[in-house]
Amino acid sequence: MKFIRKSAEYIGYTLYHGEKFNEWRCPNKKCGMSVLEEYVCCPYCGQKLRFNEPFQEEIQQYKVLVQRK
Repeated sequence: MKFIRKSAEYIGYTLYHGEKFNEWRCPNKKCGMSVLEEYVCCPYCGQKLRFNEPFQEEIQQYKVLVQRK
């Protein structure tokens, strides 16, 4: 296992029955799989994870991309 905790990458959010669920990606370059906020480690590669709140700019950027489709 990797003992250094890294920040997971925020990739957007999903609305499900009116609730907002953030989507995250493993920070390990070789892995990059989707992970949940409940995870302490990535289930695929064992990388320890830390979840930081996404910046408002990132959230706004994803809203614009979703509205264009």
